[in-house]
Amino acid sequence: MRHIKRGVGAAVLAICLASSTVACTSGSSGEGPGARAADEQGTRVAVDTDGSGVEATALLLNTAPVVVVAAPDAAAQARAASVAVGLRAPMLTSVPGGDAELAEEIARLGAERVLRVGDVSFEPDDADVVDAPGDRAGLEELTGVSFEAEVDVPETRIDDTTVHLSPGAPALMTSGTPLSRDTGAGSAGVADAEPIETGSPAWAGDEAPTVLVHDGTPVAAIATAVATGGAVSHLRAPDPRVDGGSVEAVRDAEVIYALGPDWGSEEEVADRVEKARAVPELPGGGQLVFPGRRFVAAYGSPITPALGILGEQGPEESVARVQRLVEQYQPYSPEQVVPAFEIIGTVASGAPGDDGNFTNEWGPEEFEPLVDAITAAGGYAVIDLQPGMADMVDQARIFEDLLKRPDVGLALDPEWKLKPGQQPGAQIGSVDAEEINRVVDWLADLTRESGGPQKLLILHQFSTAMISNREQIDTSRPELAIALHADGHGTPDLKLGTWDALRSGLSPDIRLAWKNFYDEDTPTFTPEQTMAVEPRPWFVSFQ
Repeated sequence: MRHIKRGVGAAVLAICLASSTVACTSGSSGEGPGARAADEQGTRVAVDTDGSGVEATALLLNTAPVVVVAAPDAAAQARAASVAVGLRAPMLTSVPGGDAELAEEIARLGAERVLRVGDVSFEPDDADVVDAPGDRAGLEELTGVSFEAEVDVPETRIDDTTVHLSPGAPALMTSGTPLSRDTGAGSAGVADAEPIETGSPAWAGDEAPTVLVHDGTPVAAIATAVATGGAVSHLRAPDPRVDGGSVEAVRDAEVIYALGPDWGSEEEVADRVEKARAVPELPGGGQLVFPGRRFVAAYGSPITPALGILGEQGPEESVARVQRLVEQYQPYSPEQVVPAFEIIGTVASGAPGDDGNFTNEWGPEEFEPLVDAITAAGGYAVIDLQPGMADMVDQARIFEDLLKRPDVGLALDPEWKLKPGQQPGAQIGSVDAEEINRVVDWLADLTRESGGPQKLLILHQFSTAMISNREQIDTSRPELAIALHADGHGTPDLKLGTWDALRSGLSPDIRLAWKNFYDEDTPTFTPEQTMAVEPRPWFVSFQ
């Protein structure tokens, strides 16, 4: 399976896949690279921190008669990736200070020829060196490969280089600049070199390993994996649980290679693969809340329409309403937009009540019709707490059975968290990170014990005073994805000013969420305006 997503790595993978469809016009089928033996396979990781691709070739291959070596600039790497795949040859990148490692790996592979792409000065000891010509005709003459393929891949970008993939020359049109055929002083030209024969894949059919890459995977590693016939899947993040496509990629795979940084250890990758196979998936697929999806939610309570749009109609009508919002937002999101309800489960009260907590609490059964309706429609439900003087963990426990469900998350609203002597509406409430962290621990433990996917925890805020010691919020629990919900309303300038203030000093592990108000905003942001906010919100609710 080849699962392509957006991003730098995806752009390179698209180039590689375009090149992998080219025809061999020479009629030759040379010796291809030799795959690692089966007893050396398993769940393996090749990091390639320096970007050279040496660790990837060491993991994937025993031998290779031809190796493509690229200069480290983006244009040369993009072009070399296409050439490598066309030749069925591994690719390496010449990086500063890495020549010794390159030479050692090329010698280990037993390469007889090295094809240099771009401004590469590297000289291996025991292999013939040929510099790739800059034009398509010269490269086809040298390689015997026709670089012509009808591909439907638009202009994309790799670093600061625009790469155009168009019928007729998918690999050789880069940066809009004509490519020179100058092979450089002292290097072999096309006329001096014997044609390079294309190889065959190292693996064939079902024998191919599943190879996982992401945006941080070096270009050379991706090209080598495609060239050798691996079943390459480009993931949104270095985790096989990230979305439905990544789960599908590893579901039945017996051999998995993860290329690039940030995967963690081989034991961690193996554990995440097992979770991907066994844990229920979230709406939209996968077991990680982000970055595989965004949410658009209707906010409110079935108790009264005064608290938001969820109280203005029945559950099924609310589903239809939020689905119309999703349709409006999807064109502006590269990720799937998932419908959601944010349901106010406890409501701050102006009177202390029998327990003196200034909050109204209902049984979970009051909210089950809404939860059932949105989750049956492929959406997500969030239970929102307005705690008054109640402890937030105690309020969360009321909804424990609902929160065990894989498609139900939790939200905390410090605006309604009171100190002794305070009253809802008389001032803006606040909560300390210590109390939030107790909720984090409780909810993370519940999620782990119930065997569910990652759970969303939303923290509402519209002033800095609402959450004290915010920098101390624990974001380390992998069972939770935390989002900060900017609740500011008013004019666009006021909303964006609040947004920027709340972003300041925020942990990079906390995602940002946005609220649109139908009555208090002047005017309410359109879908295009909302999704143009920087950074793009991961959760958008409507009140």
